[in-house]
Amino acid sequence: MSEHLHSEVKFEGEEAGTGYASPALDLIATVLLILLSVAVMLGSLALPVPSDLLTAPGLLPFIVAASLLVMALGLGASAVGRWRSGVRMPVLAGRDMATDLKSLVLAGAIAVYIAGLQYLAFRHDIVFGDFRHSVTAFEPVTILALAVIMRLSWSGPLWIICSVSILWTVLLSSVFQHVFNIPLPGSF
Repeated sequence: MSEHLHSEVKFEGEEAGTGYASPALDLIATVLLILLSVAVMLGSLALPVPSDLLTAPGLLPFIVAASLLVMALGLGASAVGRWRSGVRMPVLAGRDMATDLKSLVLAGAIAVYIAGLQYLAFRHDIVFGDFRHSVTAFEPVTILALAVIMRLSWSGPLWIICSVSILWTVLLSSVFQHVFNIPLPGSF
């Protein structure tokens, strides 16, 4: 029989032991997050208020952006503190370019997905007796985007990736259309 060691397993997160990023990289992230937060806050203030502040459609985006702004300022303060204490490391220290490239391709796939839903709008109704199902741009665009994302994350057989992408998208489409009665994006 094998002997098992009973040591305590402690989950520290996916990024445990990676340390801090360079202060310069944290400052760049701080500036970008502040710009994003301020833009969302200004956009949410521009939305009309139907009756009272609690019914304002911009209230939740404003609160979320304000909390992101506070976190960005904390990140910036931490970066400045580390810089003043003498921490000097190259901006790209410890970066894995293959992982970064994969992240960029993933971000590109999501951008193409959103653009596809926006600009490839169509609708085709399939009727079987009393059953009607609308095929919109959501289905083909989601199948392609999901297949790309799965392929980036998993190196399994392509037939499984395609099968899961198709079946999952058709299932979601059917549930939203026939159970929740919600129209899908990508139609007009």
